[in-house]
Amino acid sequence: MNRKFLVFFTLIVAFLTVTCMPLQANAAGKVALNKSKLVLEMGTTETLKVKNTKKNVKWSTSDKKIVKVNKGVLKPVSVGTATITAKVSGKSYTCKVTVADYSGMSIEQKQVVSFALKYVGNKYRYGGTSLTNGTDCSGFTYSVYRNFGYEMKRTAYQQLCDTKSVKKKNLKPGDLIFYGSSKTSCSHVALYIGNKKVVHASTESTGIVVSDYDYRKAIGYGRVLKKATYPGEDVNESVTAYAKGK
Repeated sequence: MNRKFLVFFTLIVAFLTVTCMPLQANAAGKVALNKSKLVLEMGTTETLKVKNTKKNVKWSTSDKKIVKVNKGVLKPVSVGTATITAKVSGKSYTCKVTVADYSGMSIEQKQVVSFALKYVGNKYRYGGTSLTNGTDCSGFTYSVYRNFGYEMKRTAYQQLCDTKSVKKKNLKPGDLIFYGSSKTSCSHVALYIGNKKVVHASTESTGIVVSDYDYRKAIGYGRVLKKATYPGEDVNESVTAYAKGK
């Protein structure tokens, strides 16, 4: 009798152990990075953490010229984008990092640029204007400025015609750069973020990205903000010709 009871008890314990293991794993949570995307400002640092694991983590960056990583601590180097990878037990967990430099910008310029950069990594969709579900190049600039109350025309060519023309040497963050074979065949527009970089809805394969501002032939430069911001200036008012209620 005692032997049968012992066998029965052993089987019960084994059954409960096997049954509870998935519950314990679920209670612990899935292994993941605490962030999958972030905008990091020059001169600051950010710490990424791998949740729900105590195992060793191997950190790496896709571009040390943009951002460095040491034990999860990110240090920005220059404006651009890079992917940070945390490898745990052979599995990789990634975070797309966009580095920005807001020095010398007015409050409004910083708001516009930082808002645009939040959507880096989102998808491109021809004819779209949704920053989250898909947008094309002019839909991107249209929607970014619309968020701040500015009513712009919809296509890249219309935006080229309607914005105040500026020279390349006078480009300021928030200005638009237009690309194409000629002004009459303007086919693309991007938002200048400073440091010779632009953010734009590029292609279906790349989505919204940060690129060098001369990555292709530019045929014009347009200013949305009525007043440019220069270091030392106190700019309290910056509106566009399309602004309503400002």
